[in-house]
Amino acid sequence: MFMVDWPLTFKCNNNCLSCIYNMEMVDKLKVGNPKEEHIKNVIDNVRPGDTLGLTGGEPTIREGFFKFLKYAKERDPYMNVFIVSNGRMFCYREFTEKFANMGLENLKVGIALYGHEKKTHDAITRIPESFEQTVKGVKNLIEFGIPVELRVIVSELNYKTLKDIAEYIVGNLKGVYRVVFINMKYTGNAYINRKVLFVKYKDVVPHAEKAADILLKNNIDVKLFHFPLCIIKKKYWELAKGVTKQESELMFVEACKRCKVKDECPRIWKSYWVLAGDKEFKAVS
Repeated sequence: MFMVDWPLTFKCNNNCLSCIYNMEMVDKLKVGNPKEEHIKNVIDNVRPGDTLGLTGGEPTIREGFFKFLKYAKERDPYMNVFIVSNGRMFCYREFTEKFANMGLENLKVGIALYGHEKKTHDAITRIPESFEQTVKGVKNLIEFGIPVELRVIVSELNYKTLKDIAEYIVGNLKGVYRVVFINMKYTGNAYINRKVLFVKYKDVVPHAEKAADILLKNNIDVKLFHFPLCIIKKKYWELAKGVTKQESELMFVEACKRCKVKDECPRIWKSYWVLAGDKEFKAVS
């Protein structure tokens, strides 16, 4: 199954430190919304079985958001549609109810959660009260029967609390179908803020593995995105296998040439290698 990612807008109601876009430059260049006909053309070309991923910016703030969902439904009510969101608009019950009633049978939402409390989450989004809105949005979606995937973008600001985040999800956000821990791509805001955000994979791994154990024990599916297989224990390989982004953004290092599992490896962000080098990585024999 292939995912067609397409931004509905480059505008956002957050300004995350870890955003892969440079939001200041987006504002200066007045980069706004992809044209309606381009978005409809993307929807027209989604093949049966593939997934339409609507991203941003923040897709839910795009004028015409529901119009595009309606267009997708008219094209194929069983189309796999995945919305990548910060979740804040879903804190409004009327908005969530309208979303849930669009008639798309295979609709899912992926929501970024940066911490288990507002101090960390709001520090990363740089928007006061965004934690409360995101959490309420997740709860509203679950109440209306929409499958929710929580996406934890890992950085220096939150990696030591991954276990706490897992415990918070288990205790407070019952009903999420999956949690994904993601080693970030250092472009845009994330590169600009690299001195605050950068953390080595080897430091993240023990915390991510403990968090995964907590979630799996509570029957919540877990994925580890952009965790090369050589840096995690073999028992977690199934959580990390496979390439999830364009191969042009990813790489192997010299040691990978001798690795017996490189074909299953998610590979290494080129932007991470620029900052960290390749000493962490070794061939699996």
